[in-house]
Amino acid sequence: MPLTLVSWNLKGSKGVDIRAVVDHIEAAGADVVVLQEVQRRQARTLAQALRAASWRWGFKHWPIRTWPEGMAVIGVTRPAPARTHAITHRWAPWSGRRRILQVAAVRIEADAPTVVTLVNVHLSSGDAAAIRAVEAGVVVRLVAQRDRPAVVAGDFNDRPGADIHVRFRDAGLSDVWATLRGEDPGPTNWRGWVAGTPRAPSQRLDYVLISEGLEAVAVSVPRHGDPDFERFAVISDHLPVTATVTAAGARA
Repeated sequence: MPLTLVSWNLKGSKGVDIRAVVDHIEAAGADVVVLQEVQRRQARTLAQALRAASWRWGFKHWPIRTWPEGMAVIGVTRPAPARTHAITHRWAPWSGRRRILQVAAVRIEADAPTVVTLVNVHLSSGDAAAIRAVEAGVVVRLVAQRDRPAVVAGDFNDRPGADIHVRFRDAGLSDVWATLRGEDPGPTNWRGWVAGTPRAPSQRLDYVLISEGLEAVAVSVPRHGDPDFERFAVISDHLPVTATVTAAGARA
């Protein structure tokens, strides 16, 4: 079976509706989940509810007023052991500008020998395009060092066409959404989000990229107007991206 991945920025500092998140992950049939802006206890509770094969949480920063924030890789149907690397403002653990990424290894199929590198990213926000470019360079180097097929997923904090996408494309990483959906905008984020907003999301910031050696099978994002879409506007200011990939040529 191909690998199905869900990437989701959960805005954990505002609280997480564990049941709603688990329901979506299970409905998506996710084998692996990568999360951004999630607290350790939230990640642990999600992993337990999913009866996950593995979970790894990485510390990003501690905003003092609430629990530390971080990222997580949850191997739902197969282990996905991950390591965390600080890449921006490494020695500023109290700063929201500190950025990390997680690098995991996961089998593309549960019983197959092919292992892919999985990178969970949350790039710098706002007008920090130069910093995002440096962070993108770190991702590209990590993928190259492992010399095997790769999936890069997460919150890139930049729209399609930005310089970082050129950098990723030049490194052989293709956007699954653009490959399968073309010019469909597929927004994943609300600017000026308020929980429960009736407005449609306005921009695409969340992506799944794949390298040579992998093939995109399917990709989806909840759509404004879909049944039960309102619940996503309550959970977070980002929507989950679900992508299914397989080894190139596996469907032939």
